[in-house]
Amino acid sequence: MKEYDRVRLIRDKSEYAEAGVKAGDEGIILGPKKLGYFLVIFDGEIYQDKNGTYCTTEKDAAVLEEDLEVIGE
Repeated sequence: MKEYDRVRLIRDKSEYAEAGVKAGDEGIILGPKKLGYFLVIFDGEIYQDKNGTYCTTEKDAAVLEEDLEVIGE
């Protein structure tokens, strides 16, 4: 696994649930592995709030390599 790989979370853990992600969620690795974890930005929706500002529901989490599978590069 490396930076910018597209990945899927394959295990549920309480630390991931606290970050708002669950098994099956997909995202992109940002940065190198540190202490066995990758920073993953999980997909979300883009929307415009009542003031016209564009926002996103993306979530980020530090995920153990063993809990990810690569689904694209």
